[in-house]
Amino acid sequence: MPMRKLIVHYHLFKNAGSSIDKLLEDSFGESWKGFDRTSSASKILPACLDDFIQRNPELVAISSHQALPPLPNSQEYEIFPLLFVRHPIDRAKSAYLFEWQKQLGLDQPKGTFREYVTEKLQPGEGGAISDFHVYHLSNLAVDGQKPMHDPEPEARLQRAKEFLESLAFFGIVEQFQESLVRAHFYLKYHFPELKVVNRTLNSTQGRGRSLESKLIGIRSELGAEIYSLLEERNRLDLSFYQYACRRFSAVVPREN
Repeated sequence: MPMRKLIVHYHLFKNAGSSIDKLLEDSFGESWKGFDRTSSASKILPACLDDFIQRNPELVAISSHQALPPLPNSQEYEIFPLLFVRHPIDRAKSAYLFEWQKQLGLDQPKGTFREYVTEKLQPGEGGAISDFHVYHLSNLAVDGQKPMHDPEPEARLQRAKEFLESLAFFGIVEQFQESLVRAHFYLKYHFPELKVVNRTLNSTQGRGRSLESKLIGIRSELGAEIYSLLEERNRLDLSFYQYACRRFSAVVPREN
């Protein structure tokens, strides 16, 4: 019997994940399923993800906001991970528009972006906009109730980079169309029913503007002091993003 194959979408918050989930749902129907716990603060470790996979043999694709690397280690199935990376400062603006406007059903955000960042970066806060990628991708725990991370920041960054390097594919939100093209080549042989199209759902910012122009606007909106603080609280993520972009650019797209 051939080994079971399935896609696991690590749906990082505000990293184009809704678009990927819709793509998977349209492609696989009831063979795709989301897997998250009720509490948004919960995290799903590899052993728990493995249990979910084993209990749902009909699934071909799974999406989770809460699942953390490393990949489950199993001889019974092969996982094809889907992961998208985004510039952390631009991502912070998108998180603000979602949390303080769209999620609340408001016509305008309940406060300014400067107020949002100031609140989120208070001591003990900031998880949503502070080294978000590195935190999620540097987990050490395989089983148990809580993730574990190396106490040294540089070690966490290195572990996140090593996870990214282990992937046959990852996408960059700022290069979404190119990422979809690569996802098509990555998955089409193993999942011929996958329908990869250029779609963007749940977008809280226009994708037509360049990243540079967005960052200029964000700096103007926040002011130099708060912008510098946001950069400092994303020092690891900025390094990780630059690393991801270098690796993405080093891959030569394949022809049809």
